[in-house]
Amino acid sequence: MADLARDHSFDELRVTHAQNIVLPHVKKADLYRLWQTLDEAGLAAANLDLIGDIIACPGLDYCALANARSIPLAQKISNRFADLGRQRDLGELKLKISGCINACGHHHAGHIGILGVDRKGVENYQLSLGGCEGADTSLGQITGPGFSEDGVVDAVEKATDVYLAQRIEGERFVDTYRRIGMAPFKEAIYAKEAAHG
Repeated sequence: MADLARDHSFDELRVTHAQNIVLPHVKKADLYRLWQTLDEAGLAAANLDLIGDIIACPGLDYCALANARSIPLAQKISNRFADLGRQRDLGELKLKISGCINACGHHHAGHIGILGVDRKGVENYQLSLGGCEGADTSLGQITGPGFSEDGVVDAVEKATDVYLAQRIEGERFVDTYRRIGMAPFKEAIYAKEAAHG
């Protein structure tokens, strides 16, 4: 990245609040060559604002304030939704993870938000839906009881399945959530638990 900044953007890199890197001032004539270099380095995924473009705080691995790990969870979700075609089918879906209530990952403003909490000495993850930043701001609502790390990855997938089944053409995840409410999501997410509980 430093070499690309030196060669294409006057030694300047900018990190956005969405944890993406911008190379400003790139000549249009250099864009394709720059993209090729990024692609060779595995950094050219066109996933802006898709489920694979996750915002995650440092979490328990790097932060003394955190209650739960964020980065390994983000990696598991990224792996689950690795197929770019699947990400594009889901469309704009902002997923955000915070390892504690300080909310450095902005979980409360994610279409799907995950908050790491300490549950009697065990990492636990609360899932929230319906958060949004920008002109149509809203706070996410907690779905219910928390999950293990693997359990919350499954819950995210169940939430996306409900969205795909219920969306109207052109609707973002958050728009479908606002239209149909929490109930269908909650029912799908906790269905197995209710059947065994």
